[in-house]
Amino acid sequence: MNLLPSLVRFLMNFKMKLKQIGKLTILCAIAKLAVGIASLNVACGNNNAAVKPSSNNCQNIEHDRGTTEVCNQPQKIVAIGPNMLELLLALDIQPVGYADYFSLPADKFDHPSQQIPFLGERITSQPLNVGTADDPDLETIAQLQPDLILGGVASNEDEYDLLSQIAPTLLFTYAVDDKWQEQIKAIAQAFDKTELAERVIAEYSANLAQIKQTLQPIAAEYPRLLLIGSEDIGQGVQVDPYNHDSYCSELVKNLGFETVFPPNLSGQEGKGGKVSLEILPQMDTDSILIQGYNRDFNNVEVNLLEQQTAAIKKQWNDNAIAQSLSASKSDRIYFTSAYLCRALPGPIGAEIFLNQLQEQLLLSQ
Repeated sequence: MNLLPSLVRFLMNFKMKLKQIGKLTILCAIAKLAVGIASLNVACGNNNAAVKPSSNNCQNIEHDRGTTEVCNQPQKIVAIGPNMLELLLALDIQPVGYADYFSLPADKFDHPSQQIPFLGERITSQPLNVGTADDPDLETIAQLQPDLILGGVASNEDEYDLLSQIAPTLLFTYAVDDKWQEQIKAIAQAFDKTELAERVIAEYSANLAQIKQTLQPIAAEYPRLLLIGSEDIGQGVQVDPYNHDSYCSELVKNLGFETVFPPNLSGQEGKGGKVSLEILPQMDTDSILIQGYNRDFNNVEVNLLEQQTAAIKKQWNDNAIAQSLSASKSDRIYFTSAYLCRALPGPIGAEIFLNQLQEQLLLSQ
């Protein structure tokens, strides 16, 4: 009889009650009393996964929450967060469970190309929806009986001990500065795919170099590029690189552009660099790249870039301040999806973003 799903339900009910006062140690004590089965070995305050019998096929994998022993080659993997799913897919590994940053409508991703933003067409399995990255459904994850769980430090720190009881769990920090290259190497180690990870990194670098060469004349003629993101420009815009959740500013700098930002923005870093639209005319920029938001993912098989940016395009075109900018007058306004820049800070997201940006820049010539 598999007691793990029932155990998870029990623990999570208590955890919800205790979370407000932060009594994780009390939770662990209750768990031990409730389980009463030594073999389950609930890990309280342990940075590593539960102890497993020694095996010649086991290896210790370092991640941003500690070191975890992974035995044999995992076959059933749960990805908590699109950044983790992205790295799995780059390694040709399919998930059995997936949690996005947003609450996606399907209980089971049986038509992933229509249900999972940007990555769905690369998925050949039919993973279960296991909640959101910030609120994963531990009961469903336990029912899947995975061999490995991948998640984020910021999103899943509180659940780490419980996740580790379900399966070996690796947590990584959200990174927008090419740290994905370290992360994919760590994940590849568990699957004996180190050479493939190196090849993914090499292909990424080669693609970036090729696009940089193609766009070099444009970057030389129009070097100053402003990156902003907004769901409603009337409520202000977030400016990169002060918005540290976006990978796109790093990419455009690697292409040879100079990212610019408003004057007197000191102290705004912690606020994501959010400023009112009125400050933009003070800036000296040749072009503007706008990251649009849209939280509707009911059908991602449509032109997702257009769907993600349609509202912000209309707002921009209807706004007098936006249309007064020299970049607007010279038709050097470009659009991308904030999801690409902020949810997929790895090789697949970079490839999609770079190809889209290259297409827009070349069309404007």
